[in-house]
Amino acid sequence: MEYDYYNYSKQYENLEIKEFDKVLICGMGGSGIVGDFLQILLDKKIIFTCKDYRPPNFIHKDWLAILISYSGDTEETISCLEKLPTDNIVIIAGGGKMEEIAKEKGYYFVKIPKIFPATRFAFPVILSASLSILDKGKYYTLLDLLKDVNKKIKIFEKVEDKINNPVIIYTDYYHYPVAFYFKVGLNEDAKHFAKYSILPEDNHHELEALNKLPFDFIFLKFNYNNRIFLRYKFVKDLLIENGNNVIELDLTYGNLFEELLYGSISLEQLSLNLAKRKGIDPYKNTKIPKLKKYMSEFK
Repeated sequence: MEYDYYNYSKQYENLEIKEFDKVLICGMGGSGIVGDFLQILLDKKIIFTCKDYRPPNFIHKDWLAILISYSGDTEETISCLEKLPTDNIVIIAGGGKMEEIAKEKGYYFVKIPKIFPATRFAFPVILSASLSILDKGKYYTLLDLLKDVNKKIKIFEKVEDKINNPVIIYTDYYHYPVAFYFKVGLNEDAKHFAKYSILPEDNHHELEALNKLPFDFIFLKFNYNNRIFLRYKFVKDLLIENGNNVIELDLTYGNLFEELLYGSISLEQLSLNLAKRKGIDPYKNTKIPKLKKYMSEFK
């Protein structure tokens, strides 16, 4: 899986920067996941990610709203757009109804090229457009990281052969977007059930239920702080002691930004490898289109 993410992202260098400290991100699936990354990367701003049909009531006129939809037709995101109490609106989309609305209403519009087989593969490009609007410094950092992205990806040889059960992914709060991105890849690429668990929060309840369980447990190893790493090791050892299949993936890089970006793309490749092993087309969904058709019957 190799895309020229650097050159696709470079085209957003001159986007107008929006000076707001409070930002609402609306989007679903592979589009909405950008909001999760922005919450971690831009932690000096108040960023709220809405993955629903309406924005929360605390959003007011002094917020910037960025609505993201690769298809441009995501019904939840369009519904949010129609209910926004602010005129400070940016739309990032590949076209569709949202481009039409942006032109009609005069909203600031950023077009994402529809050259990717699915939204999740466009993630670095959508992230670059968002950062160019919100923080030019972080945008240029991302560009530098994208220059070497194909050399930095970690290949986990034959790990897909060890994944045979539903998956539980472990990480901490600052890396949860990677776990979420990995979950999306496992779900859509390999049609494989997965959930993620966040440390230290889940030590306060889930821990008591960790016995021998019908799951494969995947631990994402990053540069955690010492207290998190102690919890990480305790849970991993406990699961092994109880006879569970535990897989550890080393995704340590030089800093948090590198771990978020390179870790996500490395795990996307693993999801594709699992799809190949299972003989599944990673680019063809059947149940999601079926749901969309079902929902279209109820206006």
